[in-house]
Amino acid sequence: MIRFHYSTTYTFMALTLTLLTSKADCDKVLDDLSDLKGELEYKQISLTRSRDNASDRASDIEATLASAQAEVDSLTAIIAVLPEGSTKTEMETRKVKAEYKLFTAEQRKLQYGTTAVILYESQLDEIEQRLSVIDGSMSSITTHKATLPA
Repeated sequence: MIRFHYSTTYTFMALTLTLLTSKADCDKVLDDLSDLKGELEYKQISLTRSRDNASDRASDIEATLASAQAEVDSLTAIIAVLPEGSTKTEMETRKVKAEYKLFTAEQRKLQYGTTAVILYESQLDEIEQRLSVIDGSMSSITTHKATLPA
């Protein structure tokens, strides 16, 4: 099962650039931010791919859900009017199998269907915001670095 975690919205805040007193300090922070940016970009690629796959599968899953639900509904109606006997038992067995098919389709919808698409998009939006903050921070540090003595 896919697990999603959410955090607060990232806002751009002023950095305490006065703590960076040498170009080496700036380079260290820029290297760390660059590493973090690389990790986020990698995660972004992975999530984009997962979202695209979920989008591709969503229509198939929706069709399977509709089919399974229709089968459960029709078997329920048939079972309700059948007298006790082997035919009713056979229909009840078929209904259990159809209910399982419906259950597994619902699980796939959560993991790969329309629900997953929305959750992937939410995570991608969060990463884009974080990348924007990192880019702004790197720009500010680079500008501050240029003001420091050699």
